Amino acid sequence: MSPMTLLYLICTLIMVVVPCSQCDNEFYDLATFNLHFRTSHQTCTKYECKVVNCNRKYSLWGSFSSHLVHYHNFPRHRSIETPLVTLSSATSHSISECYDSDSVEIRQENGPENGPDNDEVLDYKAMLKNQQDVLVAKLYANPAFPRNLVDKMVKDISLYLSGPFFDHFQSRVLSFLSEFPDKQAEIQEMFELVMNPFAHLATEYKRFAYFEKSGDFIKPVPYDISFQEKRTKKKSVVNLEMKPVQGQFIPLELVLKLFFELPFALSDTLAYMKSLEQESDLISYFTQCAVWQRKRAKFDQSDIVIPVNFYYDEYEPNSALGAHLDPLGCSYVHIPCLPTDWSSKLENIFLALLFDGHNRSIYGNLRVFRPVLSEFKKLQTEGVIVNSPDLGDVKVYFVLGVILGDNKGLHEICGFMESFNANFLCRMCKCSKQQLHSMVKEDPSLLRTPEDYAADVELNDSEVTGIKEKCVFTRIPSFEAPTDICVDEFHDVIEGVAHYTMLPVLRHFHAINKNFLPTLNNRMYCIDLGIDSDNRPPLINADRQSKDKLKMTGAEMYTFIRIFGVLVKDMVPEGDRYYKLYLLLHDILSLVKAKALSKYASDLIEVAVKEHHELYMILTKEDLKPKHHFLIHYFRLFLLFGCFGPLSTTRFEGKHKLLKSTSNVCSSRQNLPVTVAIKQQLGLCFRSVAKSTPRHSNSMVVGPVNFVDYPAFSLTLPDFVFDNPHQNVTKWVDFKGTRYEQRQVLVIRIEDGLFQFAEIKTIVVLEESPLFLCSPFETIGYFSDVRGYELEHNTTGALKWISVHHSKLLDPSPLCLFTMSTGEKVVVMKYFM
Repeated sequence: MSPMTLLYLICTLIMVVVPCSQCDNEFYDLATFNLHFRTSHQTCTKYECKVVNCNRKYSLWGSFSSHLVHYHNFPRHRSIETPLVTLSSATSHSISECYDSDSVEIRQENGPENGPDNDEVLDYKAMLKNQQDVLVAKLYANPAFPRNLVDKMVKDISLYLSGPFFDHFQSRVLSFLSEFPDKQAEIQEMFELVMNPFAHLATEYKRFAYFEKSGDFIKPVPYDISFQEKRTKKKSVVNLEMKPVQGQFIPLELVLKLFFELPFALSDTLAYMKSLEQESDLISYFTQCAVWQRKRAKFDQSDIVIPVNFYYDEYEPNSALGAHLDPLGCSYVHIPCLPTDWSSKLENIFLALLFDGHNRSIYGNLRVFRPVLSEFKKLQTEGVIVNSPDLGDVKVYFVLGVILGDNKGLHEICGFMESFNANFLCRMCKCSKQQLHSMVKEDPSLLRTPEDYAADVELNDSEVTGIKEKCVFTRIPSFEAPTDICVDEFHDVIEGVAHYTMLPVLRHFHAINKNFLPTLNNRMYCIDLGIDSDNRPPLINADRQSKDKLKMTGAEMYTFIRIFGVLVKDMVPEGDRYYKLYLLLHDILSLVKAKALSKYASDLIEVAVKEHHELYMILTKEDLKPKHHFLIHYFRLFLLFGCFGPLSTTRFEGKHKLLKSTSNVCSSRQNLPVTVAIKQQLGLCFRSVAKSTPRHSNSMVVGPVNFVDYPAFSLTLPDFVFDNPHQNVTKWVDFKGTRYEQRQVLVIRIEDGLFQFAEIKTIVVLEESPLFLCSPFETIGYFSDVRGYELEHNTTGALKWISVHHSKLLDPSPLCLFTMSTGEKVVVMKYFM
């Protein structure tokens, strides 16, 4: 036997063979195994070790590959070229003396000829092309990266890979393979592919055509709004010619089809909708409420029907203080029944229309929204065939749910009077401006119904009805006005009533105590806000009290209202009515921010709003403002739409930032809607090319880790943790978009009618989610004067430990423990639970 043959036999017998859990092919090194998964099982998110007597399961490829390398000595790369060898009978006999016949048979049957050299596994051409597609699509997806730089980068990469070094490298490698002509030809072909990349993506025209043909890129469609005279210059002669005024429309049918054909998008959404239908005690989402039930009843029970909400607003791409103010009108669509883990991600809010904002007021709503009206009709009546990776071909009907926006935007596109000085300014009832100033409770006799609305449209007198024109969305069969027009808690409460309330409260306390504002500012500056540190309220200037609004963002105002009682309670006189006004505002905010409420919570909303408005008028001697009035309808709208948090405009305004970032890096303002719309669609193109699942399962970011063996923890850990004797722990982890770290407080359960809390001490990094090792608090009681819970640690005996899995948390939002100036330790909930 030659030394080469003997070396081959030894390596073959001792190497680890790892079977694929998806198709039972066997592999001899990690690089080939990784290639197999990337080409044959792209949608796989669960990895099971099929090595004999192991069967461990992982949700992260990195963890799975690390397990194979460290626990099974699985080689990362093939360290030896395995030649084709014909075994003689003598060789077979010598092997059988050392190893049992079954073992030899397995090795021979699953040798290299059935392993990494398989054409199905080593399709390097397809793999290289796929990686090039993903790279280019990823560059295009960055909203702050101009398209001309993408073109330059593609050309620079091509020049680099075709440079003299790689020519020299190719010649050296091929010279070593001169004795293997078949391998030499294959390697030379690989070099040619690598040194001439992006052949099918060489120009932007080729890229767009390629991605559009593959179905990954949905190009914006220009549509004519109207015509106007525009200046043209031909042969030094300036003329006026009629040119179309255009907007950009994104075909929603293609967008929704593309999204729901991503791995797990449709199956997870339908499963979540089913779980909401089975929930009878709590109301959280739109699909549980009366408006959706009315729309859903028009379809068969067996039909798959998914709601789609429509949002409209304008954003300013230029400087707000500059000479050129040219707002862009933009409309988004959002699916309100996506699983909570990924429903608020900006990438799941899709652009529908983009146009010059002035064109809507000049040419009217019907001309501007014409393509989206036709699209919604088609989606509702014909549906879309979705080729789901996990459900196959299914027909899905998409129905317009509600229209979202701030008050100005809703009144503009739905035909109501836009001015808050109008005689009838409310889109939900027909109370006059004089009645509005003192109305603290909804009057059922004044409510706008679809029948009354139709009669007012026929009357055609905006001074009497408050309606300028018929809402164009009533052309969609399932839409009713004004019932299907939503409210926005962000602009009504945080940007409205909160400022109206806190300004007189601050003036009052400053008047009775000149040290109040300096003390408040000092405490507000020094307090540890934990996860809310980025939203720390700015210091309050005494001169600001004469203004109409505090100088705070919406997130800062939200934080300010939550912690105001903790900061100032010791400076508040007993029974102060202005402080009572603040507490009522806190109650309203916690209710409208809630993620899930009992249907009886509508009574709580009604009472809190009524008491707040009555006390506001008594203390300030001022009339109620329009945003005060909108709040009196919230208790009824809760039963129609569900919780207001998921319908808030905050995430849509966050989407504006992505569009603005594209506008900011584009120096030209010629056809800006086209530039921005294309860039947004390239982001969706990248998700499709990369086959990116909307799930958060692979989005756990972990801080510095180390191994730990704490005897104090051992009795608190669940049994499955001990399956792996080496556990990683860390100080912080970012999971499903939320950062958890030491000293944060978690809500773990309810006991004897009180929430129970625990402080994070360390975090065990499991495969799919974090496990929190905590020290429990004792809940003393509800501290109503600050709307929080007073806690204390058990100071007697040894420190107690408990382990809490992320999925077992009563609420996933971490809290911060505040120490008041009087010594109490308090946590304040972010919303009503």
